[in-house]
Amino acid sequence: MTADHLPFGILVKQMVAAVADVSAGDLDTAVEPELADLLVDLMGAGTQLEAVTAHVAARVDASKIWTNDGSKSCGAWLGRAAHRDGAECAAVVRRGRQLRTMELVDAAHTAGRLSSRHVVLLATAAGKVPEHFATDEEWLVARAVELSYADFVKLVNHWIHWAAPDDAEDDALKRYRNRKLNLSTGLDGTGMLDVEFEPIGYAIFTEALRRIEHELWAADWAEARSRLGNTASQADLWRSNAQRRYDALIEMARRSAAMPTGARKPVPLVTVHVDHPTLTGRICELSNGTQITPGEILPLLVEADIERAVFDTKSRVIDLGRTSRLFVAGTRRAVEIRDRHCTHHTGCQVPAEQCDIDHIEPWEHGGPTNHNNAQARCPKHHPGRHRKNPPKRKHSGERGSAVNGSGDRSSGDRSSGDRDSGDRDSGDAGDDDDGDHPAA
Repeated sequence: MTADHLPFGILVKQMVAAVADVSAGDLDTAVEPELADLLVDLMGAGTQLEAVTAHVAARVDASKIWTNDGSKSCGAWLGRAAHRDGAECAAVVRRGRQLRTMELVDAAHTAGRLSSRHVVLLATAAGKVPEHFATDEEWLVARAVELSYADFVKLVNHWIHWAAPDDAEDDALKRYRNRKLNLSTGLDGTGMLDVEFEPIGYAIFTEALRRIEHELWAADWAEARSRLGNTASQADLWRSNAQRRYDALIEMARRSAAMPTGARKPVPLVTVHVDHPTLTGRICELSNGTQITPGEILPLLVEADIERAVFDTKSRVIDLGRTSRLFVAGTRRAVEIRDRHCTHHTGCQVPAEQCDIDHIEPWEHGGPTNHNNAQARCPKHHPGRHRKNPPKRKHSGERGSAVNGSGDRSSGDRSSGDRDSGDRDSGDAGDDDDGDHPAA
């Protein structure tokens, strides 16, 4: 008898027995490359099992059999019966209900192509704009299958903002009204800080904190190198990342206190994306990738610098020619805007502004210094970042193009021990506006 004709109860018992056999298996009988492939297979099988579990939960929920012992909900009953957390069980039941209303999502989840997190995200989107979801479900499922989860989250947020702009503005207003900061003093003089940021404030705060934290990291690294030489590693730094971040916060407060009255504040930089190749409609997000609304940006425009980013046109000069090895000013900024984050195939999400800009075709092999031959790579995924003395090549004597624009950014010279490589150096101090623009 085939599986199609076996009672569902027998199939489940066979599956439980098979899982028990797998659990008792000896991992040492498989080599590491095989285990890597098996891990992917197990993740897919686990997703399929999660889908079946959600289907069964939906049927049990609809049957009301869980009311027999006086339970108030199927999730509460399942939590007691399975000795699991009630919230976890309620989520399984809820996902089962959601799958009943999303046929294409259900099919992809059952096939192991969409995870439970994909289902929850898509169900949230369907709940916000059900009329648009019914039309675009197939398109969204296709994007979920081909994109990384992080990129798909961004896409869904863009889609929701496009489908329901008024609701998005209402949600943004709620986020702003919910901002808060609480300070609690301990008995021995210690204190606790509890903050809920709105997106723009969070971006400004974290960018400022990150800059100071990086300064402290560079000092710690220099101290470790002076003690241990080239054998120094992250483990040899005298303070942890969390301690360094705390010290950076205190340093931020000290610098704020030292700022003279009436001093010029940093000017927000707003980048307008035009004809972006991957999405249609507006693209409103911070440099850290957080989706925001036009209404959240509007208050910034009174004092902001505006930067237009246009690709595949001649509206902005971004080609520095072949005489420069370093990506600077407009070229670097164009790559930051285009790539958004590290482009390594692993799906690394380090923001582009914290990345090195790397040549795709190596400069020493004739690769040009322009945005078409550039990619954002974080320090870990930049293959040449530890090279102290890059090989030289003969130059033709031609001059590079002049680059202008308020959003152009560059940075000073850095040693090889720094987290950023020389490809972030500036060859034109006149275009260096980095200190004036927080991450908003």
